Amino acid sequence: MTRLMSRPVLVALALVLQLALLAVAVWPQLSARLTGTRYRLAVGPVDPIDPFRGAYVMLAYPGLPAASNLRPGRVYVPLAPDGTLWKGTGIVTRRPAAPPYLSCETRGEGPLSCGIDSLFLPEDAARRTQDELGADRAAAVVRVDAQGNAAVVAIEPR
Repeated sequence: MTRLMSRPVLVALALVLQLALLAVAVWPQLSARLTGTRYRLAVGPVDPIDPFRGAYVMLAYPGLPAASNLRPGRVYVPLAPDGTLWKGTGIVTRRPAAPPYLSCETRGEGPLSCGIDSLFLPEDAARRTQDELGADRAAAVVRVDAQGNAAVVAIEPR
């Protein structure tokens, strides 16, 4: 009888463990969306809409620095106002003392990965957004939490 009762407990524990792992995986994006402060960054397209992925757009941020001769790993980009938008002021390897900043990953060279590199949109909004991005008329609305985790919440006209 004890053996049968332990099976439901083991299944419940396995489900709780899977939910905990899922929460850990999505926590940076979830934290930014729930507790982050709103910033607007200049944005442009990297790729047009991919027909195999649907309304998926890779984004580039001309106001953020690119890595050059850095050790791969975690870096930080302090943000500063630039008119109605915000931009990165450089790349630092130690967490800044105060926000706002982005927490990013680097491979050592090229663009940084800050969690705001792509966006999924409904098909009708994707075409309009792609036109605005291509014409350099768009800003990404990004929410950034106190640890530098970021999430794109919208694309809007500058």
